[in-house]
Amino acid sequence: MMTCSSFILVVEQCIQRTSRFTLWCYAAAWYGFISYLSHTPSATSSSTAELVGGSDILNSVLRWYAHIVVFGILGLLLYAAQAHSYRFTQYYYFSTLIVVLLLAIFDELHQSYVPGRHARIQDVMTDCIGAAFSVGLMCYWYRRATMD
Repeated sequence: MMTCSSFILVVEQCIQRTSRFTLWCYAAAWYGFISYLSHTPSATSSSTAELVGGSDILNSVLRWYAHIVVFGILGLLLYAAQAHSYRFTQYYYFSTLIVVLLLAIFDELHQSYVPGRHARIQDVMTDCIGAAFSVGLMCYWYRRATMD
């Protein structure tokens, strides 16, 4: 069975074997997917509320987690593209967060032009939290894996 440490080392080897250009393409493709979801009028709060049986609390939690996960993955891809590793450096960590912030703002502005969608500053903050948490956690796991 693969442990977390061995999984992180396998991911790190894959990143180092992949060109930076390809890693940037992965990040761009993922953001394209996010933009596609943002452009879909059916992804509105009322339509996801129907999926969870009309529960406002469950709907809010589901949408919050969706933002955390989707932008967390974007943060991981952007960090890997910049650093070509998950070894922690403040420069790459904060530059990743700045890029995610700008993309999250752009995503919300884009949503404001989609019928039935609205821009929310809370979503931008949630997106940044997702990226900060996922990149920080991955760098922490990388550090622990390389200390073993």
